Amino acid sequence: MGFAEKPWFRRLLVYVAGNPLLKDFEKKTKKLQKTQKKLLKNILKKSRNTVFGKEHNFDKIRNIADFKRNVPVGDFETHRPYINRMMKGEEDVLFPGKPLIYNTSSGTTSKPKMIPISKEYLKKSQTKLNKIWLYSCVKENPDIYNGKSLSAVAPEKEGEVEDGTPFGSISGHGYKNIPAILKSTYCGPYSLICIKDYQKKFYAMVRCALANDITIIISPSPSNILRFHQTVMDEFDDLVKDIENGTMRKDVLNLIPEDDHKDLYNYIKPDKKRAENLKKLKDLYGRDLKPKHYWPNIALINIWKQGNFSLMVPRLDDFFPEKTVFRAFGYQASEGRAGLVLKNNWNYSVLAHHIYFFEFIEESERNKENPETLLPHQLKVGKRYFIIFTNGSGLYRYDMNDIIEICGYYNEVPLFKFIQKGEGITSITGEKLSEIQIIEAVKEVSGKLGINIQNYVMYCDIPESQYRFYVEFDKKTSKAIKRDFNTKVDRILCKMNLEYEVKRGSKRLDLPILYDLPEKSYEKIKEYLVKKNAAREGQYKELYLSKKAVTLEALKQIGSIINF
Repeated sequence: MGFAEKPWFRRLLVYVAGNPLLKDFEKKTKKLQKTQKKLLKNILKKSRNTVFGKEHNFDKIRNIADFKRNVPVGDFETHRPYINRMMKGEEDVLFPGKPLIYNTSSGTTSKPKMIPISKEYLKKSQTKLNKIWLYSCVKENPDIYNGKSLSAVAPEKEGEVEDGTPFGSISGHGYKNIPAILKSTYCGPYSLICIKDYQKKFYAMVRCALANDITIIISPSPSNILRFHQTVMDEFDDLVKDIENGTMRKDVLNLIPEDDHKDLYNYIKPDKKRAENLKKLKDLYGRDLKPKHYWPNIALINIWKQGNFSLMVPRLDDFFPEKTVFRAFGYQASEGRAGLVLKNNWNYSVLAHHIYFFEFIEESERNKENPETLLPHQLKVGKRYFIIFTNGSGLYRYDMNDIIEICGYYNEVPLFKFIQKGEGITSITGEKLSEIQIIEAVKEVSGKLGINIQNYVMYCDIPESQYRFYVEFDKKTSKAIKRDFNTKVDRILCKMNLEYEVKRGSKRLDLPILYDLPEKSYEKIKEYLVKKNAAREGQYKELYLSKKAVTLEALKQIGSIINF
């Protein structure tokens, strides 16, 4: 083991990088309002000569009230026209200069989001937050660098926009560009996460991981961890053979660029001893083999534990050693990392108030024409709010459509947990499927097939991790056409929604289960919901996508599964 690969040296490096930043952050948690005002002032000053800044009078804004008057609350669609100009190469549109990269995510329409990331914002904001997060992890869990790490991230680059700027995953960018000393903890090379065939990608990652003593897993979605283990069980013989011989199965190797093969073989040396140990474990435990048997020294697993993901975490019970810590990720989205988890026992985040300027709308006030926005110091423990933020990378008064709940305070700064996406969006494993996407997919497919769809509801069954598609077809529609309809809608959703495509490709989501709805299903669903006081007669809105339990009750009353 080289000097730089020794656990104590890795811990020292993380300490030197993260400790001063954490101390500065904690100091600022005692000056919430001052920190927020100064931050907003700096953001507006830097962007006052941009297209957006000029259109919204940044040079005349003197306080928060001025900011609210001049800049309306918006979402990605209100920012999209400016981002489209940036993607064509125009500079100084939302922030000075051009983006370094675009972070991709699903949009509420058929077009994906391209979140612009400026070089300054990435360096001064996201990198700082990552260092604080990693230091807080190592501080409480010093054994995480005793072995190797396994991370589930998306590729840094998936393509280029019109002017040649890359788009992809900001987490992949961080994974690829982490300091070499910490990169030495990786169990496999970066090229593996770029494999587009999801089954083979998981095989490649597990092949490298299974050969090592993994002591930390970083995987936002618990479903990735379930998939890792399922791959071990399904591909056990091939995996052990590859470990014994120092090889990568040929069909997987063929998907890795030849230029990356040399790097790959630095990670996969022949290891007959490890292979024999794995065989003995399989003989001993059979179908009861668990990660705690082949990775007995895992110290930390960092995953999402809030929102829908809280329903998946129990599936990992008895998977890992008792000493393994399941640590929550902070509030994080494609648009930004707006919350930090600083302790193992936190199931909430502290606002990254030194990086983002925050506003909030009370959940009950959301549907008003001009709802009042509140500042962080005005929030009350136990209440729920929609979160809005402004950052230094071109997002201004950005409505995340996320509902959060205030849990307490860290000095003056609110602690909060993510509850769920707001109206019109559902998510089981992070796919963020929108109602508009369902409507557009059904319209396109029914038109191509030449069939009439009278009514439909896509139901997001979170406890069962399954979408249930309830459709009222014309009486003459055959089973074959119905099956074709369901498959084609699924394919269109994959094209519209990048994250849905990833989850379907990796088998974390199955094809929606199709159900028949009877004639006049719209009236029957409405009648049931009104009777249950779940809707008002005069204000009833059409349902196309739902996650409410009462909706499923109504659908079960009238719908029946189609057996193909």
